[in-house]
Amino acid sequence: MKKVLLSMIVLAAMFSVVQAAPFQTLGMLRTPDAYVLPHKAAEFMLVGYYRDVAKPTPVTDDHKGFFPYGMAGVGILDRVELGVYVGDVTKEDGLVYFFNAKVKVIEETLRLPQISVGMDNILSPVGKHKTQDLAPTEDFATHPDRDSYEYYSPYVVASKQAVFMGIPWMLNLGFGANRFVGQVSRSRYFNGFFTSLEMSPVKDLSLQAEYDGEDFNAGIKYSYKNFGIKLAGAAMEDLAKDNGYEDNLRIGVGLSYLFDKFAEAKRRPDIGRYATTNLEEGEEIVEIGETVITPTETAIVTPSGEVVIVPPGTNLSEGQVIITPSGEEIVIGPGTQLTTPGLTTQGSAAYKELSPEVQDLMKELQVLREERQKAQQAMDELRKWIQDLKQQKP
Repeated sequence: MKKVLLSMIVLAAMFSVVQAAPFQTLGMLRTPDAYVLPHKAAEFMLVGYYRDVAKPTPVTDDHKGFFPYGMAGVGILDRVELGVYVGDVTKEDGLVYFFNAKVKVIEETLRLPQISVGMDNILSPVGKHKTQDLAPTEDFATHPDRDSYEYYSPYVVASKQAVFMGIPWMLNLGFGANRFVGQVSRSRYFNGFFTSLEMSPVKDLSLQAEYDGEDFNAGIKYSYKNFGIKLAGAAMEDLAKDNGYEDNLRIGVGLSYLFDKFAEAKRRPDIGRYATTNLEEGEEIVEIGETVITPTETAIVTPSGEVVIVPPGTNLSEGQVIITPSGEEIVIGPGTQLTTPGLTTQGSAAYKELSPEVQDLMKELQVLREERQKAQQAMDELRKWIQDLKQQKP
């Protein structure tokens, strides 16, 4: 572990001159998403941040130079994520530090988004500036990023993943207060609204863009195993101006490491496999409980109701033992249910879409399975009765 942390520090120093954004979350760039770290997982990030701001504040030592900082987060019970930030320095407040908390309210499914509520900048030394109440000509902060550190900034956010044109996408929409509210007319119009979009054209590479309530940010993220590198630019709209704001520069890089050795879940569902699924006419991706099954997959419904995906090409035969992710051993036998999209358990949405003839056939098959089980049980009782008779002979 010491070697991993040392490598992160060295790489962060090496990349400190590369363009990126002043990340404030372990989700997107400066905006949160609705996903939380899984239970017993932790994520660490070191950021090299270069800032050179000419407007709206004059250039001072606070506004120009290299400002490294770090963040860490931990997941609790697959529902809560807690984070900490330590780094930037202001003349008024000294060292900037704060905590973040996020709680998952609704978990994402194939059709529903994930929704979470959170609070950023807990115990931050930077008080509220109420930027939405100030005139555009008023100096709302003597530090270019000070308003982003305003303490106790609540928010609610919804996140949804989807596959469009064979590419995985993620959309986040949210509303917040304090650090999510800007001063210019555009920010006043949206008044706390923030949004972000992520696409992954190739595996392990993501393109990110967001509006954080004040500025437009864009970035790119590359993942390798448990490591991740984020590069982006903040306040991209300044580059299109000709009133001195085009001289502003907020650049940096973030290097992260996810420690999930003891975690049993992921931060968000992996839908990349759906991007390569070619659906033919009449086929669909269906949902059984919390398990999503593609047309090319087969699932086993265990006696306890758990749905287990069977790898493609697996030959299932009676007597074969399959171990589920939870450690349960399932013996393939007369009562084992094999489920494929379009042939799902009764009561599911996919089952109701089947023709009456197919539904009747499935009911008859279920009756045959039950009769076979009864016959097997009767045979077992008969064998036991014969063995008892043999033992009773003088």
